[in-house]
Amino acid sequence: MLCSCSSKPIVKVVTQTQTVYVLPPPDWLVQCSTPDFVGTTNFDLLKHSLTQTNALATCNANMLRLQKWRQQYEHND
Repeated sequence: MLCSCSSKPIVKVVTQTQTVYVLPPPDWLVQCSTPDFVGTTNFDLLKHSLTQTNALATCNANMLRLQKWRQQYEHND
């Protein structure tokens, strides 16, 4: 009885997880351009200064973070 049990091969299944990073293409990581000021009053200048400049600064900061993140993984291919 013991002889028949020992003749069966032991099968082990090994599962290996591999992380694959799907990086955004470089075209999506281009810095945002600064729009030209269009207006005639000081209020127009204030609106432009507060909304557009802050939005572009935030956009560019996000792009820089994405570019740095992409650079970490693009050389691991």
